[in-house]
Amino acid sequence: MMDGGTWWSGTLLVAGRSLVEGVSSRSWRVVTALMLLLGLAVVVVPRLVGEQDVTYRLATVGETDAGLAAPLQAAAGAGGFEVDFAVVADADAAEQAVREGDVDVAVAGTGADTTLYVRSDNFSTFPALVSQAVLAQTTTASLADAGLSPAQITAIQATPPPEQVSVGRVADEGRAAVGFVVGIILYLALILTGTSIAAAVALEKSTRISEVLLAVLRPTQLLVGTVLGVGALGLTQIAAIAVPAGIGVATGTDLDLPSSATGDIVLGVAWFVLGLLLYAFVFAALATLVEKVTEVNTATLPVNVVLIGSYVLAVTVTVRDPNSWASVASSLFPLSAPLVMPVRWASGLVPVWQLALAMGLVAATAVGLALLASRIYARGLTLSGRRVRLRELLTD
Repeated sequence: MMDGGTWWSGTLLVAGRSLVEGVSSRSWRVVTALMLLLGLAVVVVPRLVGEQDVTYRLATVGETDAGLAAPLQAAAGAGGFEVDFAVVADADAAEQAVREGDVDVAVAGTGADTTLYVRSDNFSTFPALVSQAVLAQTTTASLADAGLSPAQITAIQATPPPEQVSVGRVADEGRAAVGFVVGIILYLALILTGTSIAAAVALEKSTRISEVLLAVLRPTQLLVGTVLGVGALGLTQIAAIAVPAGIGVATGTDLDLPSSATGDIVLGVAWFVLGLLLYAFVFAALATLVEKVTEVNTATLPVNVVLIGSYVLAVTVTVRDPNSWASVASSLFPLSAPLVMPVRWASGLVPVWQLALAMGLVAATAVGLALLASRIYARGLTLSGRRVRLRELLTD
């Protein structure tokens, strides 16, 4: 009888063999390099874009009044942009300067006769800021004409606006966007890794390599070793994009994202591990039903359909309403939770107990599916020369 140490030594040998074959694969190296570049882009691109300064130009007829310039400069300091002031001779010159693109906005006239000239294709918020500044200046003049003292005018203008509370479908839009991207990456990673596991098993069976290995190893050693080896390759690819992106978000790369988004990325890696444990053994078991490697996609179609359906739920129902009954149910259902819960969790509206429950249900289901898959794998691997039906493996 094989003891635990011997069983694990053989299993690790199979895992090491899968790792070596995967690393030597050109396609794996290319995909991993692309993921690393994507992760680095999250860190580098925002800094390059963030260095670009925005400057708006305002033209006035005659010297710009301090009452108009002061609030615009204050808004510029708060908004991270600059304002340049230009002087034109009259209203016609102001209109011409805007038409030719020399300035963004031009102001002509005083009081109620003030006119703002704005290009029709200017969709920035700067014209609205200028309009508010002109209105405040006109209001101040009207209050002074009405006999109010400067102190009274200042007191009126110091009245604070009503408190504004932003209410949306998620707690933080930036964090939710990170969760959406995590969901896409998880979907692609699980599909690619699962297909790689199935292809490796089918190749060994079709070339009779598995028969040679079964002479010295148990089926469970081949199954677990292959899952560990190919799974480690998939985890490496996930880390290639997750580590730079997580560091970039945590250190602040002009993305304007909350620090909790880094935790969502780390949690996404954990969900990849859980999702892989849930589906990897099933991918491997279904691959033993085929006689040729070209039949792998057909054999693994049921699992791919489940993954595709989970992804659709994650990016439609969950993104639209994270707390709908469909979102809650699909994020707790073990087969869809690895893709749905990470996206829903990033909304910031999910109780911790639901996250823990989903992880527990996925882990328990993964154990059950692994036991069932090992039975199918052990029987299917020894049958060759024809396409094997799943029913005959389950009923024998």
